[in-house]
Parts: sequence; structure tokens; C-alpha cells
Amino acid sequence: MSRIVALAAALSITASVAACSDRDDDVVQAPASLPDRQADVAATNAALALGMTRDQLEDADIVSRANADLGDVEALVLDASGALTHLVVELNGPGDMKVLVPVADVAPIDRNGDKDLVTDLTPGQLQALPAWTPPAR
Repeated sequence: MSRIVALAAALSITASVAACSDRDDDVVQAPASLPDRQADVAATNAALALGMTRDQLEDADIVSRANADLGDVEALVLDASGALTHLVVELNGPGDMKVLVPVADVAPIDRNGDKDLVTDLTPGQLQALPAWTPPAR
């Protein structure tokens, strides 16, 4: 019983912190689908599912299996149900190209205490992903 109470308290705190945060610029939503509060909670829960805090996920580097730095997470993309589907990643190299990387193509990795994401995608495969442009406000 105490485990259930502790879990409920942790989820409540997570939801409260997420609902009070000012992260609208870090979450890209499906058009007219999620209220801001629900999007905040969904993004926080997605980060927790990867074993990261939301700040860690939004500041994560994308690295190769050989530990080469490929880019940086810029924003999270949620679908209409609030599920994290893609990451907006700014690739290293000229032009600050931003692409949509499917979440299924990354995994969490601990690099000397820093939480980042690793991928098997090559730099060429990353560059071939759909480009991301900010939604009109």
C-alpha cells in the first residue's frame, strides 16, 4: 500500500511541476490537439520513460555508437494523443540544419554522468531525414 501511495505522490509532483513549467518553446504539438498543460505533462513523462529528466532530454546531444557528436535536441514533437514521436535535432555542421528524428531511432546513454541519446543512424542518414521548420504562430 505504501508503494502505491509513494508512486501516486511522485506522479502528482511530476504533473504539478510540468504543469507549472514554462516550456512552450520546447514542445511542438500536433495542430490544435493538446492543451499546453497536457503537452507539458506528456513531454515530462516521455523524458522519464527514457530515464531522463525533461531538462536532460531537451539538452541532450545525439551521438553515434562510436561516440561522435552528431547534433543536439532542440524540441520535442508530440502527436495528437500526447505521445512523443520525434525529436527536432539540430545537426552539427554548416547551416544549422534541423531534422525530425523518430524517437524509435534513439536510445538513452550515460556518458560520464551526462545523459545523452545514441543512434545507429549515420550523419548522411540524419541529413536525409525530413527537415523541420517551426510552426506558424
